[in-house]
Amino acid sequence: MKIIISPSKTQDFSGNISKKIQTPFFIKEANEITDNIKRLSKEELGLMMKIKGKLLEKTYEDYENYDTTNTINHAISSYSGIVFKEINVKAFNEKDLDYANDHLIILSALYGILSPFDGIKPYRLDMKIKIGNISLYEFWKNKIENYFSKEDLIINLASNEFSKLIKLPMVTIDFKEEVDGKYKTIGTYAKQARGMMVNYLIKNNIEQFNKIKEFSMDRYVYNKELSSDKEIIFSRKKL
Repeated sequence: MKIIISPSKTQDFSGNISKKIQTPFFIKEANEITDNIKRLSKEELGLMMKIKGKLLEKTYEDYENYDTTNTINHAISSYSGIVFKEINVKAFNEKDLDYANDHLIILSALYGILSPFDGIKPYRLDMKIKIGNISLYEFWKNKIENYFSKEDLIINLASNEFSKLIKLPMVTIDFKEEVDGKYKTIGTYAKQARGMMVNYLIKNNIEQFNKIKEFSMDRYVYNKELSSDKEIIFSRKKL
């Protein structure tokens, strides 16, 4: 079983875990992408990523220094977006960390796939971006799908931007709010819930599919009526 999640644009390299940093599976491909980006001028980089000012300055500097920087950290500790804020890495024991490294995959536009212990450097890159004539979706599609081809179960907690890379059978988990008798997915709440679900799976070392449905946090409960073979829905009523 593999659990897939998206990365976040925001990163924080101040945290760490007591595990040896690993080399990402697709490190050669990541280096190929960074080499292409480093050929761009600052202006070209800004146009490609639609960024400017201090964010452009930092992003350009990160890629310029990519080969020489000493800033490297475990992937699980380095992303700091909404999903990752709910993954309480500091509370994980050795068994939890090992479970996470065996089962959790962070999809990445630069690294392709990342296990929690994989070392990453500061970067910014969206999957929808083209570098020259290179579409990152096309670049990664077959590589990532082949990586997952022998998995018996893929649990999808990633955004559509990343999960659409994988055309293999998988079970998507979604979180909905019940408002006036109607169910809606609200972005920020869904991201928080995805992080809580990842935390639940790791802390309970979940190996059995049906155990996922026992998740019950922040008033979310399994909604059998909305769920199907391909989608597990958790819902909660608006207070």
